[in-house]
Amino acid sequence: MHTQPLFAIEERAELLRLMRAYPLATLFTVSDGTAQANLLPLEVCDIGPFGTLRGHVARSHSLWGSMPDGGGATVVFQGPNAYISPRWYVNGQRSGRVAPSWNYVAVQAQGTLRFIDDPAWVVSHLAALTASQEEGRDPAWSLGDAAPEFVDGAAQRLGGFEIEIRTLAGKRFLSQQRTEADRRSLIEHLGREASPSARALAALIRP
Repeated sequence: MHTQPLFAIEERAELLRLMRAYPLATLFTVSDGTAQANLLPLEVCDIGPFGTLRGHVARSHSLWGSMPDGGGATVVFQGPNAYISPRWYVNGQRSGRVAPSWNYVAVQAQGTLRFIDDPAWVVSHLAALTASQEEGRDPAWSLGDAAPEFVDGAAQRLGGFEIEIRTLAGKRFLSQQRTEADRRSLIEHLGREASPSARALAALIRP
């Protein structure tokens, strides 16, 4: 991920927080010269120097067993993003030095992937992943609310995987290079957009 210092997110805790906030990630792998990109919800674990990712797929999925343990994987987590109209830049209107842009937040993790053929591990992972998404709900749903035979059957049909993160990088492209007046204008206009992602982005730009 190309990142200039002004836009880089370097704090490990902040990177993990963003990954947990937007857990539906794109997992990129290469096997026999063929690249795969899969959207998968991932459990973000605070294990190891940079963290560890855990996920699952159906055993019929093309990812399952498609590459040997220890193969490389790249994972991209994307937070709120939105188009930025040149008309929203107050100071830019005076100079004419404006162009359409896109603001966003993203995290890239790279590491080694290993597959886990263990139904008990899958059940534990599903319980943890569900708990992370149900947190704050009242009442929260847990894996224990499902019929045991249903959970056991699902665990038999699923395979797990774990990615030990070796490098972690984040980018917060929120018009930091613009003036305070421009950024206030962005917050105002993004807040009026119909897209929930645009409104969420406005909250991130807000100091």
